[in-house]
Amino acid sequence: MLALIRLPPSHRPRAVSLSLLLLLISAAATFTSAFSAPAPLISDKVLAAIDRCYPPASYSDRRSIAYDAALSQTQTFTAEGIPLAGDSMVYGEFALSYFAKLLQCADPQAGETFVDAGSGAGRLVLAAALLHPSKLANCHGVELSSPLHDAAIAARYEFENIDDAPPIAPCQYSLSDCMGGDGLEAIKTADIVFSYAVTWANDETHAKLVRSLAQNLPDGARIISIDLALKNEVVADIGNVSFELIAKEVGPNEETGEETVGLVYRLIKGR
Repeated sequence: MLALIRLPPSHRPRAVSLSLLLLLISAAATFTSAFSAPAPLISDKVLAAIDRCYPPASYSDRRSIAYDAALSQTQTFTAEGIPLAGDSMVYGEFALSYFAKLLQCADPQAGETFVDAGSGAGRLVLAAALLHPSKLANCHGVELSSPLHDAAIAARYEFENIDDAPPIAPCQYSLSDCMGGDGLEAIKTADIVFSYAVTWANDETHAKLVRSLAQNLPDGARIISIDLALKNEVVADIGNVSFELIAKEVGPNEETGEETVGLVYRLIKGR
């Protein structure tokens, strides 16, 4: 038998006013918004523009350019006289979302200059210019290989063929070593330097680059180094100069399938 229970007035639910209900709904919406996923650091439009200039399907072609360039410059040969590219042949294309995160850690400011030291086909130069078009005054790629330098310029020209292209900061490309000529002049004017050349650790080249950065970059410049630490003992004899680690981000290495470590430093001089 169904029993009907009557609550006394003091236990009966009270009507909720419309204004209170709206207030609760608004608070819930605010809470949900505060904990929703953040906006991506790189938009679909920017990704599409980069893929247009650097088609993923043509990656092997760009890798072949790097390989042939290394063979043309090698000083290592087999007993039969066949040139070997060796470690200098290593060519990879950096994960763009990971690069965007590292560049954000470097905190670009209005009017600053970005330099990619060893820019290859210029893909990250274009990416930096598209990620911070209103802040970066110049994005500069420095590359020693003539075929890769030419590929970078061709990709930048291809960008001009994109209808409704996203805004982009000025781009510049120098066929040069990073430690002399136009490449060194680029380093002297840089506020943010990107260095992704792990094979440089195999000889004294990386130590020379670290010393060059310490001597030529302005105070406060940031350096993004991939997998290679900027060791202060390398520049201890220069005096009043040091590298301060300000960020460390682990990300994907699309070449090896393993993790890679991005280290972001600030150069401190005369303090």
